Amino acid sequence: MADIRVEPADRDAVLQATIAHHPGAFIGAVGPTGFFVDLPEELRATGLRPIVGPTSALALALPEDHRVIIDGWQRLLSEGGATVRFRPRSRADRPAWLHMIDVSHRYGVVVVVITDLDGVTVLDHEDIRPRLVTVRKDQAAVIIQADPQIHRVLGWSAGELTGRRSLELVHPDDHQRAIAAWMDLLSIPAGEARRVRLRHLHRDGHVIWFEITNHSLLHGAEPCVLAEMLDITEEMAAEEALRASEQLLRRLTEALPMSVIQIDAHRKVLYQNARGARMVGTVVGEELGERQLATVIPGDRAAVDQALDRVLREGGDADIEYGYRDRYLGLRRASAKARTLTTADGRVAGAVLCLADVTEDVRLREELRRRATLDALTGCRNRAATLAALGEALAGARWGTAAIFVDLNDFKLVNDRFGHAAGDRVLVHVARILQAVAGEAAVVGRLGGDEFVVVCADVAGPEDAHCLAAAFGTALESTPIDLGGPVLRVRASIGSAWTGPGGLPADALIAQADKEMYEAKHGLQPVPRQRPTVFP
Repeated sequence: MADIRVEPADRDAVLQATIAHHPGAFIGAVGPTGFFVDLPEELRATGLRPIVGPTSALALALPEDHRVIIDGWQRLLSEGGATVRFRPRSRADRPAWLHMIDVSHRYGVVVVVITDLDGVTVLDHEDIRPRLVTVRKDQAAVIIQADPQIHRVLGWSAGELTGRRSLELVHPDDHQRAIAAWMDLLSIPAGEARRVRLRHLHRDGHVIWFEITNHSLLHGAEPCVLAEMLDITEEMAAEEALRASEQLLRRLTEALPMSVIQIDAHRKVLYQNARGARMVGTVVGEELGERQLATVIPGDRAAVDQALDRVLREGGDADIEYGYRDRYLGLRRASAKARTLTTADGRVAGAVLCLADVTEDVRLREELRRRATLDALTGCRNRAATLAALGEALAGARWGTAAIFVDLNDFKLVNDRFGHAAGDRVLVHVARILQAVAGEAAVVGRLGGDEFVVVCADVAGPEDAHCLAAAFGTALESTPIDLGGPVLRVRASIGSAWTGPGGLPADALIAQADKEMYEAKHGLQPVPRQRPTVFP
């Protein structure tokens, strides 16, 4: 590779031309480590404004432009000079030029000239503290030499620290740990090292965390302990914030009225709250597998496995409800919400499962559904549910639908002669007979009082509907009810109506069945095997 480094004479010429063309520019000198050093007298005489305050050129730029300056410094090292455009803190809205020229052959430094800062009198900067400083201590942990940069970390100059015991700088809460670490250091062979993390106090009182590597040089020509002190305050703050966040999340999960379980992509349990351990029987570190899922009722097991596979393989969320058997409480219902956890690049890392026992909620839901759809006395569908069932039957019928209207004859006499409790027993008796004859395919509903409707889907024609009506009448008449003394034989007036697919709507079909029942009750047309009286 060809050497492209600019010759010293050419670098001198570039510096002189830069100074001549920018009489109002700022000038500074940088040493081999990249930090500003004292400006040589010859360069002070140029009339340019010296850079005062910042430790490096990075401190003058916005953080987003640090990389630009670092890249320029790399070019300077290989070529002898570099110019970059950056946004200064003093005027972030207008970029400036940073010229770096290696004139170490003449002045022993790299010259930095900042141009295009017209109107700026003082350079704003943010000091970049060194992260690593060194201290030498004797066998009694007294500081015998300190890094000159230590004042930028701890606020004390190297001279102020010389002769002080290092323990004086350590936070009081860490004294015991510091002493134990020092005693351990004294017991190791020369040349070895020990590491310890300790809090130190800045001169202004705020805490700084150091990771200190103590090298034992006590048996050398100049016996000492060389301490490399790495500032880890930011890392410890981030670690503490993470610890506090984890503690908050754990406390929250323990307070939640549900089970929380975290698993990895292979179903290994990484975390669970106490409720999760009790409900599922999982143990942190083991797989959420057959032993834990064996309590799921067989009919719901496939849904549970599919939900877990979906969140762990496809990265989707899943909400399911399933039944399980608790060893103490018996059959229960649980609601599970599974949420996928992913890595920064989108890969599935696992899932968090939130489980809640919803047995009582399900019971309440079923009770509300029952009350909303069933007649409280007879267990038949109520009026609204019956009409809804008829509408569904009409919409899905392949051949035809029949509505059988049943009205008990002289039912008022039962209430008047034997009381309303007896009347209720008769209604329950009638409902059971109608349900037994109708079978599971039909819907038996109570419209109110002593009126019932049976909805039968897939009935071939009106003659079949009449046969069904006759069967209900026969069953009612042939099944007496014992009221604890009197035995009653229930008789009813029954009307039937039939419609084919796409025929009458639900209300019209009910009206037609009601009309036929009315005619039967008043003897306008005979209904097979019916008589007008309710009692023998």
